[in-house]
Amino acid sequence: MLSESNNKTFFKLIQESSPEEMIWMCGYISGLLFSKKKDYKEIKKEEKKITLVYGTETGNAKNLAFDLYEKAKKEKIKIQLISLDQYCLKNLEKEDYFFIVMSTHGEGEPPFSAKSFFDFIHHNKNLFLNNMKYSVLALGDKSYTYFCKAGEDVDKRLHNIGATRIIPLYKCDVDYENQAYKWFSEILNFLKKKNEIYTKKKNHKICGKILKNIILNNQEKGSNKEIHHIEIFVSNQIEYSPGDSIGVFPENPSKERDHIIEYVKKNRKKEFEKYEYEEKNKISYLLKKKFNILFLSENFLKKYSFLSEKKNISLNKEWKLIDLLIKFPMKNEYSLKDLIKIIEPIKPRLYSISSSPKAHGNVIHITVSRHRFQLNGETVYGHCSDFLSKLKIGDQLSFFIYKNKIFKLPSTDKNIILIGPGTGIAPFRSFLYEREVTKATGKNWLFFGDQHFDTDFLYKTEILNWKKKGILYRVIWSFSRDQKEKIYVQDKIWRNRIEFFSWIKNGAYVYVCGNKIPMSVDVEKMISRVIEEVGKCESKLFIRKMKKEGRYLKDVY
Repeated sequence: MLSESNNKTFFKLIQESSPEEMIWMCGYISGLLFSKKKDYKEIKKEEKKITLVYGTETGNAKNLAFDLYEKAKKEKIKIQLISLDQYCLKNLEKEDYFFIVMSTHGEGEPPFSAKSFFDFIHHNKNLFLNNMKYSVLALGDKSYTYFCKAGEDVDKRLHNIGATRIIPLYKCDVDYENQAYKWFSEILNFLKKKNEIYTKKKNHKICGKILKNIILNNQEKGSNKEIHHIEIFVSNQIEYSPGDSIGVFPENPSKERDHIIEYVKKNRKKEFEKYEYEEKNKISYLLKKKFNILFLSENFLKKYSFLSEKKNISLNKEWKLIDLLIKFPMKNEYSLKDLIKIIEPIKPRLYSISSSPKAHGNVIHITVSRHRFQLNGETVYGHCSDFLSKLKIGDQLSFFIYKNKIFKLPSTDKNIILIGPGTGIAPFRSFLYEREVTKATGKNWLFFGDQHFDTDFLYKTEILNWKKKGILYRVIWSFSRDQKEKIYVQDKIWRNRIEFFSWIKNGAYVYVCGNKIPMSVDVEKMISRVIEEVGKCESKLFIRKMKKEGRYLKDVY
């Protein structure tokens, strides 16, 4: 129906128009309607089906899936949530994006609620899911032999029947929160990018300038560690909060790049020149900033074996691209383009921010351990830590802010216990600066550990000053190599068990940061022992309650 005014206009137009004009108007309106209908169909066609399913035995997978579903809704992403025991298996071939939270039961078996789904994908020989993009989050317990096996089996099977894995399999131990949210964060970022609602702010690369890069360890006195304190100046205000990290894409060392370029020039000169001159130094640029050429994945090695003259590439050895090219040269029938197609990108490394936005303004601090290890008989360094350790004052560094929505400070009146050996101190330095500036009334108790007091006491002056000023209520340090018997932070927790239990019983928040294995595992075992022997409580229930209340938080790696 037309409005009264439009109705009058319409009939007046009809009365005053010739037959030819009315025919033209009919054609114009028909064309307009067809165009609108086409646009509507295209919009509907572009909408992809997104499904989140879960298979649970004890309820953890279900609770987590519901939490992830709520996060997706807040991000305005349309997603369907359903338990696998209620899922219509015939719909699998219609799925566009399919995300699975799967626990493992018994001897590596799927939970009962996921049994039908598990059997269907493994035993249906006619099933081919070439339309599906998927990812699996596997929940398990490392104390069991078949850790996360059901999730692994589902991930492998979907890949084998044609589905495309868009986010690698994530395997979570009993403390699954941090890993789970990282997994889902990757999914959300992927979906946002695909749906073109990935905002510039969230994908914003920040360009900073190095102000300071110093080694915190006293190597003159014999420290065998090399931990760098790096300060980065950014001209604009940076939005982050204590507990967040920065993501860095490291550049490849010039020596490694030059070796590959020299090899390619020698063996595929015409192809190389075509790329260099026609595509504006593309290979040189990609080898510097984009290609992973140092620590090649098993997946890449399998793909490369099809291009190579020889097939017996050892998957148990760490390969660099130059060594692979020399020992297993490509067949002449394959081109550089074929190699470029399968080379994986450099992945970002995350480093906890050790500064506070309230205390340090436009300068971000990170604490970086230059990782050193033996590989194939030679000393090599971690890709990103080596890159960062060599940055000089005035050098440019691009990075992004990784928001950690879990590892956050509580309200200013709450007591906190910080357990951070080695570089695990980084976010706690941020926490303590923030608590100092905000004049938090809650007490702060720090456990710090490393090898030697004289050489490895990171941020010693600041920590002792915080203790002197009362910002730190207690500082307990443990330097494992300063006596015959190695003493670690968990041992110091036991020595202070009475007060420790009193704090957690009365609502204190516990934060653990540093190496996952063995540190965080040993610390949790000791906390469990304190709860059992001092508190006379069931430790699993006590810790589970703390985690549910958000009072037991880990950032481990």
